[in-house]
Amino acid sequence: MLPAMSSGSLVRRARAARFAVSLALFATAHVSVATMLPQVAWAQNKVPTQKLIDQAKEKFDDQQYDESIQKLSAALLRSDVSKSQKIEIYRWLAYNYIVLKQDDSARTALFALYALDEEYALPKNESPKFREPFDKYKKQWIEEGKPGQTKTEKPLPPVVLKQIPPAEAPHDQSIAVTGSVEDTGKRVAKIVLFYRTGSAGKFLELPCALDAGSFKATIPANAVKPPIIEYYVQASDSGGLAIATRGDAETPLRVAVQAEKEGSIFGTWWFWTGAAAIVAGGVVATYLLTRKSTTPGPSPNAGIVITISD
Repeated sequence: MLPAMSSGSLVRRARAARFAVSLALFATAHVSVATMLPQVAWAQNKVPTQKLIDQAKEKFDDQQYDESIQKLSAALLRSDVSKSQKIEIYRWLAYNYIVLKQDDSARTALFALYALDEEYALPKNESPKFREPFDKYKKQWIEEGKPGQTKTEKPLPPVVLKQIPPAEAPHDQSIAVTGSVEDTGKRVAKIVLFYRTGSAGKFLELPCALDAGSFKATIPANAVKPPIIEYYVQASDSGGLAIATRGDAETPLRVAVQAEKEGSIFGTWWFWTGAAAIVAGGVVATYLLTRKSTTPGPSPNAGIVITISD
């Protein structure tokens, strides 16, 4: 049996319990929400860099040149990309740009390739369609002093894109994507937003407006359909090569889209049922861990009763 408590002690206990409930609810709303969201697939497995390159080659063979470039750009910005993989990426980027007749971008990709491997040469059985521009741009690269190869050049400062996606969005309403760019080396020529409805298919491109270190673009309302929309933001240099990204074609940012006649997740029964369970657990844990008594109390194995009254 628990020792008797005075009315004043009961009031103090009730106030302490109410405070614990409020504190646990606050923690639930601000820390545990992410673990209770519907499993729409925010956790994405990262595809190995080489597999990403191989997928880009397949896209090229299927004449899906934009998708091929998107995957190659994603691979190029991977932190674990090797020198040999970079050479392979630049080669296939050049192939794509040559087919698309984007000469400046092809030139930039090949300059980067030859800066890594001056002796690089295409296989002798390669089509003249590719051999001729490869030879032409190598000659230009040599004539211009082999840019990018000088070992004494200071490394360029990294470009950083910062953007926080919303947790969810109403269906058929546009989504404003805003963020900031850190570009102390003045390398960024453009920033593009890539988006698609759902988790499959081609990403559509939308140029971002740049203004004093910030960027903005708006995903159109007709693309915002349940259950999700995916997007990423990519910065490119004057030659069209990707130099920074927030998300990429393989691991895009994802936003849950509310279904018709469905409100926010914060108004659903399952959210608050889960919240209540976490709050209850938090209250009990808080009480057990912080309870101190100046008088001998019951055995550690005794039950604990918390009574909250108005």
